Amino acid sequence: MTRDRANFVSYLFILVTVAVSAYLYPSLPDPMPTHWNVQGEVDAWMPKPWGVIILPLATILVFVIMRLVPVLSPKRYRVGPYNKFLNVFQVAMVAFMSFVSIVVMLEAKGVDVHINQMVFAALGILFIITGSYFGALRKNFFLGIRTPWTLTNDEVWVRTHRLGGRLFILMGLIFLLGALYPVPPGWIIGTVFVLAFVPVVYSYFLYRRVENFGDEGGGDV
Repeated sequence: MTRDRANFVSYLFILVTVAVSAYLYPSLPDPMPTHWNVQGEVDAWMPKPWGVIILPLATILVFVIMRLVPVLSPKRYRVGPYNKFLNVFQVAMVAFMSFVSIVVMLEAKGVDVHINQMVFAALGILFIITGSYFGALRKNFFLGIRTPWTLTNDEVWVRTHRLGGRLFILMGLIFLLGALYPVPPGWIIGTVFVLAFVPVVYSYFLYRRVENFGDEGGGDV
């Protein structure tokens, strides 16, 4: 996906979010619920208009941050080698924020959209899309599994991100499972949390093997 196409699609998602916010604004309660716990119970509210404004603003902020990545990247970490991933990730993140914003407003309005299931489904798709491109991601300043061991060794970076890509897809499927079936949300979140640490641990042991760390006695203090 080219940068221009990614920006165009992102603009569309932002426009839809702003339009839905404006359309639903008169019918939203004051204060309006803005956060739900894993049981689907409201645990945070915000007064209008901030409760409504913050949702499209969050979507716009994600877009701005993604567009600043190429500008802020140091010389040694130019985004050229992973531009395609960055563009896809930008659209995926903006789409995710737009979807969640609309779901939150509908739920706040009183429409039973099963917010936890909807968010889990959106997270599942986001993780699957990200994981599909993760293996091709090269060392950079902002994105990826940035451990001391992946940043030090290119082979460790590549192999860790290949594993990370598969695990991201698996985590996405787990989130989709939580959206489709009555699996306790705590189990879903706990499983994903554990899987997220696997590439970090893997990168450490892989680094030691690739660098012959143990053979050189580098582990001794």
